[in-house]
Amino acid sequence: MLGICISVIKHICGPDIPSLKTVKSKSSLVKRLLDTWGTLVEDDQAELLEALEQLSVSNDLSSTAIKALKEATDKIKSKLDQSRSHALLFVENKFLALFSSRTARELSAGDLLFLSLLAECTRQEVNTVSVAGASQQKSSTDLSQSSDEFYSPQTSPEPSRKSEDNTISNDEMFSELILLSGNAYSAVTPYFVHITFIADSVSLVLLYQTNYDNLSIALNESFEAINIINSLSSSSTDVEGLKKGMELLEPSIKKLFDGIKKIKSSEISPKLDANIKVLHVKWDLLKRQWNENTSAACIGSCSHSLGLCLRDILQSTVLDKSNIVRGSSVAISVSQAVAVALANYTNFLQVKALRNFTLGSRASLSINKYLEEFPGLVHFLYIDRTSHRITAPTLDFHSQQTITLTKKKIWEMVEFSRTHLQEGHLAIMWKDTAFNYAYYLWFEDMTGSPLKPKISPSVAVKSLPIPGVFSADFYHRLTETCFPKMALNKIRCYELYCIHLGLASSSCVLEHSRRLAATIWEVTGIPNNPLDLL
Repeated sequence: MLGICISVIKHICGPDIPSLKTVKSKSSLVKRLLDTWGTLVEDDQAELLEALEQLSVSNDLSSTAIKALKEATDKIKSKLDQSRSHALLFVENKFLALFSSRTARELSAGDLLFLSLLAECTRQEVNTVSVAGASQQKSSTDLSQSSDEFYSPQTSPEPSRKSEDNTISNDEMFSELILLSGNAYSAVTPYFVHITFIADSVSLVLLYQTNYDNLSIALNESFEAINIINSLSSSSTDVEGLKKGMELLEPSIKKLFDGIKKIKSSEISPKLDANIKVLHVKWDLLKRQWNENTSAACIGSCSHSLGLCLRDILQSTVLDKSNIVRGSSVAISVSQAVAVALANYTNFLQVKALRNFTLGSRASLSINKYLEEFPGLVHFLYIDRTSHRITAPTLDFHSQQTITLTKKKIWEMVEFSRTHLQEGHLAIMWKDTAFNYAYYLWFEDMTGSPLKPKISPSVAVKSLPIPGVFSADFYHRLTETCFPKMALNKIRCYELYCIHLGLASSSCVLEHSRRLAATIWEVTGIPNNPLDLL
């Protein structure tokens, strides 16, 4: 929970964490995101495993969705002059499609998980406000207060659902500035994001980079260095630590000044101009104090003052939302076009949100039919940890029998497996009075041949975060640590969980696991190669 909380705050606030105390809309959004995650992780197996469930749809629907998203990014480029954009479709919290413009920075798995959470949080909030507005007119004042925080500036307190001509209004749109990580470990790239709904369960996420991504990186690096200096300034003995902080800060500030020089003069407000002048003064003072070997306390005081100046610049540039309204009307226009393009499919997608694979993933094979090939197999979870996409039978968690007999077992299985994974165990089997369980994590090259880690997993995991993706990509770092001299883009990582009836033998479980890993492409439509679990 702490890791999720830190991750969400980074995406919403970046290094400006104190804004949670003063900006109610940010603290309110962080709370709603954490509440939504807390609900999902109790009921959704994909959320539990911090993976995206890919909706299995026909080629026609997939190509139609991609075409609509491509046209969306083209419109963002032509109408907003923003060439670095992404357009995504989610059905509830399940992933349908993504299109990225050619020059856009790649989204990481953690970014996609966060966007999925943000879209689902927005959907639930819209539905809650709609229901409340319809049933309790007397509470409109309270609703308007919350909507001022949540929706775009032009919003009204009672969002109306779309009419038959797919009209979308500001009432149904969420707009915000967020920070995403891309291939970096920290969320530093600023994006404007607009979320609308082309159907009750289908959300369209449009996002485009602002012009301050390089400035954001320099500011983050500067804050990290200042934090080191501030944490050590109370101790006059750790001179080496202070020296390290200054060595990190100097190139970061230089990078910041270089970035400031590239800002167009028309974009520099009087407030920002004043902040830049103060920055020069504060930086010169800190350097002088350091060169003159003044006390650690004085150096700490100067670095703290410099940090406050950097925060003012951060708020005036990277976290400035003054241009977000300009994109709102464009986002509505784009959303309406996507809604029209997918109008014939929305009812189908709303059903798929409830039961993805049980309805038949391909024309000739449903996942239930697939399970018949594995007598004794009750449930499985297959995750491609390179892309963090999960394939699993959909379970009806509204059924008390499922909750009692299966759900509890799945959640306990995942917790038990992760405990052993943190000790470096990549393959385990165990049983209780009702079921046999198996868990595997393995690596393959691009041809599907198994790869044996060069560094022992039991040694590698000692320096890693807890298994997950949201707060830190455990699987990426595990791969990086186990194969120190190999290019990561040539290594694939997979996970497989299996639950069998208690009567199934260990050899049967192993044989089923091998065969499932080798043939799961028949359901997903993505070819794969056999797995050597030994």
